[in-house]
Amino acid sequence: MVEFQICYLLICSCSLHGGVNDFKGSIMHGPWGGPNGEEWDYRLQGLTKRIKISVRYAGFVDSINFQTYLTTGETVRSFFGGNGGNRTDMICIDYPDEYLKSICVTSGHYDGAIIVMSICFVTNQNRYGPFGTNSGTVFTNDGNGGMIVGFHGRANKYLDAIGVYVMPKSLALFKDKLTLQPCSSMSQNTFSRDAGPWGVGGGKPWDDGVFSTIKQVRVHEGELNVIYAIQFEYLKTDGKSVLSKIYGGTDGVTNIKQVNLDGRDEYLTGISGFYGPVKGYDGLEAIVPITFHSNKRIHGPYGEERGAANVFFSSTPSLGKVVGFHGRSNGFLSAIGAHMEYF
Repeated sequence: MVEFQICYLLICSCSLHGGVNDFKGSIMHGPWGGPNGEEWDYRLQGLTKRIKISVRYAGFVDSINFQTYLTTGETVRSFFGGNGGNRTDMICIDYPDEYLKSICVTSGHYDGAIIVMSICFVTNQNRYGPFGTNSGTVFTNDGNGGMIVGFHGRANKYLDAIGVYVMPKSLALFKDKLTLQPCSSMSQNTFSRDAGPWGVGGGKPWDDGVFSTIKQVRVHEGELNVIYAIQFEYLKTDGKSVLSKIYGGTDGVTNIKQVNLDGRDEYLTGISGFYGPVKGYDGLEAIVPITFHSNKRIHGPYGEERGAANVFFSSTPSLGKVVGFHGRSNGFLSAIGAHMEYF
């Protein structure tokens, strides 16, 4: 089983009457999927919420699980669907820089019914998923600049249908009343500057820390479809060059691609790519292709571009620059993330 974690940090404000904001006035979208199953409803309440969302699936979505952490210390768990499936996926979303704005759902026939085949979560920065088999009829809410503040749908043995509650972001977020609880895997700063890592769980973690800028990236490729290893050349504030360790494996490397920044005013703004199965290694997954985005151009992709089982990731370019990298290695490059400096 491969596990990730969606940690959706959301701040709820007091109402004008001094009560707790229960997001009355939110707009219902959907649900999308089939007509079977019992109705379920999940909307956020409380002054401050930390919410984990996990999706359990195999070839279709079996269940969705919400864990709500209240300011009182109480944890409320809400589970909808069945207990099948052999994989649980989760992603970490760092509020307030990143927030959930839409979902994309596919539905199809299984076991004599129409059920949810896949779910994809879309934030203002990234696209996570799809989780499940991305086939069938496609449904999506376009966001319209709003923010998701709840979910609803139908479920029984499987997740039959899912929809969302949406409110304008300006009403859902009151940034002058922040009380954040950072995800345990993230920076302990209130406003984390870490992005990712994206990829698969397990493996040996690594972290280069923060530098003035990135001068060069060396991508190690081989006969297999994945990225074998990666290495970085950084510049310190005093202008001295620092070469990182090689993260991943070097056995079987046949080619080293170099990402050379122009040395003047070019800097990295983000990364994107896919992760998926390593050919010939049963159950092992790693970064497949990777692309580096700068303020001037796109470098890559490096590695085999994509396969049917691969999952896309992206740190959408923002008003900032990459000042370091972190990730995990499992004999190959299994996960990668970036340290960001925002302007």
